[in-house]
Amino acid sequence: MKLLYLISFLFTIIITFTWANAQLCNGYAELCNKSYSSVSFVATHNSYAYGANVAATQNYDIPTQLKDGVRAFLLAALSNPNPSKSTDIELCHTSCDLLDSGTVANTLKNFTTFLQNNPNEVVTIFWRNFFSNLTVSDFKTAFDKAGLTRYCFTQPLGAPWPTMADIIKSGKRVINFLDSGADNKTVPWLMSEYSYVFETPYDNSDPNSWPCTIDRPEGQSRPLYMINHFLYTVLSSGSIEIEIPSRSIVNTTNGASLQTQAQNCTKIFGKAPNFIAVDFYDEGSKNTNVFSVIANFNGVPYVPTTYGNGILPYDVSKTNNVNIIKPSLSTAIVSLLMIFIFVVVEL
Repeated sequence: MKLLYLISFLFTIIITFTWANAQLCNGYAELCNKSYSSVSFVATHNSYAYGANVAATQNYDIPTQLKDGVRAFLLAALSNPNPSKSTDIELCHTSCDLLDSGTVANTLKNFTTFLQNNPNEVVTIFWRNFFSNLTVSDFKTAFDKAGLTRYCFTQPLGAPWPTMADIIKSGKRVINFLDSGADNKTVPWLMSEYSYVFETPYDNSDPNSWPCTIDRPEGQSRPLYMINHFLYTVLSSGSIEIEIPSRSIVNTTNGASLQTQAQNCTKIFGKAPNFIAVDFYDEGSKNTNVFSVIANFNGVPYVPTTYGNGILPYDVSKTNNVNIIKPSLSTAIVSLLMIFIFVVVEL
């Protein structure tokens, strides 16, 4: 009887410990023990460029994207077009004359608020600096203004990536990559993208051609990789060509076409993509979109959802505690059984 008492007591302790320490990482317990380099993330191309503009690549703003489960963001920064009024760097692509989404600092405040309210979430930002040659200090100033610097994570080059749970535990939950001009001595958390990540071609205008080749850095593999799956429509006027986001067939682009390229790249590169960057992230075919493809790679369930102004794919409002109790039915039954055995033995 004493042995039975001891066994039941130990089982109760183990089950209770497991139950109380169930944690969610980016919405799923299944991701917590995976390394960052083994997780796939939904990414939005030119995340800040939304609304009724011919250059817009998204239908919804960054706070809505965060609500919907987007966790990687491609942002492009330029010097302020009116330096006499402000030296704050702006979110623009190539030129602020076509689309100017305001200061970098104001947009980054959205990430600060989100991370404060959702401490189990990890976010990645890719910075496009190739056309502007801003200094890392310019970026740091914007991060400081937004209160986001304290969340920035630094990954030693060549070291294994930590698990999602370890990143969350560290409190440093923003991973930043810069495509040009990184200086790890001045701002170590603004990491040189192409030392860590490679990308597939990004200048796509043929809906029937989605190559799985290493475009940047050319021919050089890296531990992480991004699939660029967004389509341009080319408008020509004489010798002038202008590329604009292709909205007309986005349901196909973000549906079967996306799934096919993701599967092909997984076979060719020998691992699932870490990031899939798309335009108009909320659109796709009836049963296939960037969220369903990513969920499949991560081995987590996908529930069809209306994005944009719809409901959350998972309720991040309930992830405000570092450890979240999420017991399964079987765990609860076993715990109750152990308590029952304990009572019987005592009697």
